[in-house]
Amino acid sequence: MLRTMREGSQKHPWILWSILIAITITFVIVGAWDYEGSSANAVAEVGPHKISLQEYRRTYDNYYTFYRDQLKQEDIKEEDLKLQAINSLIADKSWTLAAEELGLVISPEELRNSILEQEEFQKDGTFDPQFYQRILANNRMTPGEFESRRITELLRNKARLLVTESTTLTPAELKEVEELAKRQAPEGADAGAKTTERIQLQFLYQKKQRALEAFQVSMRSKSNIIIHEQLL
Repeated sequence: MLRTMREGSQKHPWILWSILIAITITFVIVGAWDYEGSSANAVAEVGPHKISLQEYRRTYDNYYTFYRDQLKQEDIKEEDLKLQAINSLIADKSWTLAAEELGLVISPEELRNSILEQEEFQKDGTFDPQFYQRILANNRMTPGEFESRRITELLRNKARLLVTESTTLTPAELKEVEELAKRQAPEGADAGAKTTERIQLQFLYQKKQRALEAFQVSMRSKSNIIIHEQLL
Protein backbone atom coordinates (compact mmCIF):
# COMPACT_ATOMS: atom_id res chain seq x y z
CA MET A 1 0.00 0.00 0.00
CA LEU A 2 2.67 2.50 1.04
CA ARG A 3 4.93 1.34 -1.79
CA THR A 4 2.15 2.02 -4.31
CA MET A 5 1.84 5.61 -3.10
CA ARG A 6 5.61 6.16 -3.19
CA GLU A 7 5.95 4.80 -6.73
CA GLY A 8 3.02 6.90 -7.95
CA SER A 9 4.40 10.06 -6.37
CA GLN A 10 7.80 9.55 -8.06
CA LYS A 11 6.27 9.19 -11.53
CA HIS A 12 3.58 11.83 -11.04
CA PRO A 13 4.44 14.03 -8.03
CA TRP A 14 1.17 15.94 -8.18
CA ILE A 15 -0.80 12.71 -7.55
CA LEU A 16 0.32 12.47 -3.93
CA TRP A 17 -0.66 16.09 -3.32
CA SER A 18 -4.10 15.40 -4.85
CA ILE A 19 -4.53 12.36 -2.61
CA LEU A 20 -3.67 14.38 0.48
CA ILE A 21 -6.19 17.05 -0.55
CA ALA A 22 -8.83 14.37 -1.01
CA ILE A 23 -8.12 12.97 2.45
CA THR A 24 -8.37 16.46 3.94
CA ILE A 25 -11.74 17.05 2.26
CA THR A 26 -12.97 13.72 3.63
CA PHE A 27 -11.94 14.80 7.12
CA VAL A 28 -13.86 18.05 6.70
CA ILE A 29 -17.11 16.24 5.99
CA VAL A 30 -16.89 13.85 8.94
CA GLY A 31 -15.51 16.42 11.36
CA ALA A 32 -12.19 14.72 11.96
CA TRP A 33 -10.25 17.83 12.93
CA ASP A 34 -8.62 18.61 16.27
CA TYR A 35 -10.13 17.41 19.45
CA GLU A 36 -8.09 18.37 22.49
CA GLY A 37 -8.96 15.68 25.00
CA SER A 38 -7.83 15.28 28.56
CA SER A 39 -4.64 13.39 29.42
CA ALA A 40 -6.81 10.48 30.55
CA ASN A 41 -8.04 9.69 27.05
CA ALA A 42 -5.03 10.93 25.08
CA VAL A 43 -3.26 8.41 22.86
CA ALA A 44 -0.43 10.87 22.27
CA GLU A 45 0.79 14.30 23.35
CA VAL A 46 2.77 16.81 21.32
CA GLY A 47 3.89 19.49 23.72
CA PRO A 48 0.71 21.01 25.17
CA HIS A 49 -1.47 19.54 22.43
CA LYS A 50 -3.16 16.19 23.03
CA ILE A 51 -4.46 13.62 20.55
CA SER A 52 -7.59 12.00 21.95
CA LEU A 53 -8.57 8.39 21.44
CA GLN A 54 -11.71 9.54 19.60
CA GLU A 55 -9.68 11.70 17.23
CA TYR A 56 -7.25 8.86 16.56
CA ARG A 57 -10.04 6.38 15.84
CA ARG A 58 -11.78 8.80 13.45
CA THR A 59 -8.52 9.39 11.62
CA TYR A 60 -7.79 5.66 11.43
CA ASP A 61 -11.30 4.94 10.09
CA ASN A 62 -10.99 7.70 7.50
CA TYR A 63 -7.71 6.31 6.20
CA TYR A 64 -9.23 2.83 6.04
CA THR A 65 -12.27 4.09 4.13
CA PHE A 66 -10.10 6.13 1.77
CA TYR A 67 -7.84 3.21 0.84
CA ARG A 68 -10.76 0.81 0.49
CA ASP A 69 -13.20 3.03 -1.42
CA GLN A 70 -11.03 5.56 -3.26
CA LEU A 71 -7.83 3.61 -3.98
CA LYS A 72 -9.61 0.22 -4.15
CA GLN A 73 -6.89 -1.22 -1.95
CA GLU A 74 -7.66 -4.81 -0.98
CA ASP A 75 -4.67 -5.63 1.21
CA ILE A 76 -5.08 -3.02 3.96
CA LYS A 77 -2.68 -3.74 6.81
CA GLU A 78 -3.81 -2.59 10.22
CA GLU A 79 -0.30 -1.73 11.42
CA ASP A 80 0.29 0.48 8.36
CA LEU A 81 -2.95 2.36 9.01
CA LYS A 82 -2.16 2.78 12.70
CA LEU A 83 1.23 4.22 11.84
CA GLN A 84 -0.19 6.57 9.22
CA ALA A 85 -2.99 7.76 11.48
CA ILE A 86 -0.83 8.56 14.50
CA ASN A 87 1.96 10.09 12.40
CA SER A 88 -0.56 12.25 10.55
CA LEU A 89 -2.02 13.55 13.81
CA ILE A 90 1.41 14.16 15.34
CA ALA A 91 2.39 16.07 12.19
CA ASP A 92 -0.74 18.20 12.50
CA LYS A 93 0.03 19.07 16.11
CA SER A 94 3.64 19.83 15.17
CA TRP A 95 2.46 22.30 12.54
CA THR A 96 0.14 23.86 15.10
CA LEU A 97 3.15 24.38 17.35
CA ALA A 98 5.08 25.83 14.41
CA ALA A 99 2.29 28.32 13.70
CA GLU A 100 2.26 29.34 17.35
CA GLU A 101 6.04 29.81 17.43
CA LEU A 102 5.92 31.85 14.22
CA GLY A 103 3.21 34.06 15.71
CA LEU A 104 0.80 33.43 12.84
CA VAL A 105 -2.82 34.54 13.01
CA ILE A 106 -5.95 34.11 10.90
CA SER A 107 -8.05 37.20 10.29
CA PRO A 108 -11.88 37.06 10.36
CA GLU A 109 -11.85 37.76 6.61
CA GLU A 110 -9.51 34.83 5.93
CA LEU A 111 -11.76 32.52 7.94
CA ARG A 112 -14.91 33.79 6.24
CA ASN A 113 -13.46 33.40 2.73
CA SER A 114 -12.18 29.90 3.44
CA ILE A 115 -15.67 28.79 4.47
CA LEU A 116 -17.45 30.53 1.60
CA GLU A 117 -15.10 28.87 -0.90
CA GLN A 118 -15.57 25.31 0.38
CA GLU A 119 -17.52 23.36 -2.23
CA GLU A 120 -19.03 21.16 0.48
CA PHE A 121 -21.10 24.13 1.65
CA GLN A 122 -22.18 25.35 -1.78
CA LYS A 123 -25.25 24.84 -3.92
CA ASP A 124 -25.03 25.70 -7.60
CA GLY A 125 -21.61 27.24 -7.00
CA THR A 126 -22.79 29.58 -4.23
CA PHE A 127 -22.39 29.32 -0.47
CA ASP A 128 -25.67 28.26 1.13
CA PRO A 129 -25.96 29.24 4.84
CA GLN A 130 -28.76 26.75 5.51
CA PHE A 131 -26.85 23.95 3.82
CA TYR A 132 -23.80 24.91 5.90
CA GLN A 133 -25.80 24.74 9.13
CA ARG A 134 -27.38 21.43 8.15
CA ILE A 135 -24.07 19.73 7.34
CA LEU A 136 -22.59 20.83 10.66
CA ALA A 137 -25.70 19.69 12.54
CA ASN A 138 -25.51 16.28 10.85
CA ASN A 139 -21.94 15.98 12.14
CA ARG A 140 -22.97 17.14 15.63
CA MET A 141 -20.94 20.30 15.37
CA THR A 142 -21.82 23.92 16.03
CA PRO A 143 -20.60 26.73 13.74
CA GLY A 144 -18.40 27.96 16.60
CA GLU A 145 -16.72 24.56 16.96
CA PHE A 146 -16.25 24.21 13.23
CA GLU A 147 -14.80 27.69 12.83
CA SER A 148 -12.40 27.18 15.74
CA ARG A 149 -11.12 23.99 14.15
CA ARG A 150 -10.99 25.62 10.74
CA ILE A 151 -8.78 28.38 12.16
CA THR A 152 -6.39 25.72 13.45
CA GLU A 153 -6.24 24.09 10.00
CA LEU A 154 -5.68 27.46 8.31
CA LEU A 155 -2.85 28.25 10.72
CA ARG A 156 -1.17 24.95 9.84
CA ASN A 157 -1.55 25.66 6.14
CA LYS A 158 -0.11 29.13 6.60
CA ALA A 159 2.91 27.69 8.42
CA ARG A 160 3.47 25.18 5.61
CA LEU A 161 3.11 27.92 3.01
CA LEU A 162 5.65 30.06 4.81
CA VAL A 163 8.16 27.21 4.59
CA THR A 164 7.52 26.41 0.92
CA GLU A 165 7.51 30.06 -0.21
CA SER A 166 11.03 30.47 1.12
CA THR A 167 12.20 27.49 -0.95
CA THR A 168 13.78 28.28 -4.35
CA LEU A 169 16.11 26.53 -6.77
CA THR A 170 19.80 27.37 -6.56
CA PRO A 171 21.83 28.34 -9.67
CA ALA A 172 23.34 24.83 -9.63
CA GLU A 173 19.88 23.25 -9.57
CA LEU A 174 18.67 25.50 -12.41
CA LYS A 175 21.68 24.40 -14.45
CA GLU A 176 20.80 20.78 -13.74
CA VAL A 177 17.27 21.49 -15.00
CA GLU A 178 18.61 22.90 -18.25
CA GLU A 179 20.94 19.94 -18.77
CA LEU A 180 18.15 17.45 -18.14
CA ALA A 181 15.85 19.30 -20.55
CA LYS A 182 18.55 19.14 -23.24
CA ARG A 183 18.94 15.40 -22.75
CA GLN A 184 15.20 14.91 -23.14
CA ALA A 185 15.04 16.94 -26.37
CA PRO A 186 15.20 15.08 -29.71
CA GLU A 187 18.71 14.71 -31.08
CA GLY A 188 19.89 17.92 -32.73
CA ALA A 189 16.98 19.98 -31.33
CA ASP A 190 16.99 22.60 -28.61
CA ALA A 191 15.15 21.95 -25.38
CA GLY A 192 11.69 23.46 -25.57
CA ALA A 193 10.55 26.09 -23.08
CA LYS A 194 7.65 23.88 -21.97
CA THR A 195 9.95 20.94 -21.27
CA THR A 196 12.32 23.14 -19.27
CA GLU A 197 9.43 24.67 -17.33
CA ARG A 198 7.93 21.25 -16.58
CA ILE A 199 11.23 19.90 -15.24
CA GLN A 200 11.82 23.06 -13.23
CA LEU A 201 8.40 22.77 -11.61
CA GLN A 202 9.10 19.13 -10.75
CA PHE A 203 12.45 20.03 -9.20
CA LEU A 204 10.89 22.87 -7.21
CA TYR A 205 7.97 20.74 -6.05
CA GLN A 206 10.31 18.00 -4.83
CA LYS A 207 12.54 20.52 -3.07
CA LYS A 208 9.54 22.09 -1.35
CA GLN A 209 8.39 18.67 -0.17
CA ARG A 210 11.85 17.99 1.24
CA ALA A 211 11.79 21.39 2.96
CA LEU A 212 8.43 20.59 4.56
CA GLU A 213 9.68 17.21 5.71
CA ALA A 214 12.89 18.68 7.12
CA PHE A 215 11.02 21.43 8.96
CA GLN A 216 8.55 18.93 10.36
CA VAL A 217 11.35 16.63 11.51
CA SER A 218 12.98 19.62 13.19
CA MET A 219 9.73 20.52 14.97
CA ARG A 220 9.21 16.94 16.10
CA SER A 221 12.78 16.63 17.38
CA LYS A 222 12.40 19.60 19.72
CA SER A 223 8.83 18.86 20.77
CA ASN A 224 8.01 16.71 23.76
CA ILE A 225 6.13 13.85 22.06
CA ILE A 226 4.59 11.07 24.11
CA ILE A 227 2.76 8.15 22.47
CA HIS A 228 0.66 5.78 24.58
CA GLU A 229 1.04 2.79 22.28
CA GLN A 230 -1.15 0.54 24.42
CA LEU A 231 -4.13 2.68 23.39
CA LEU A 232 -3.53 2.44 19.61
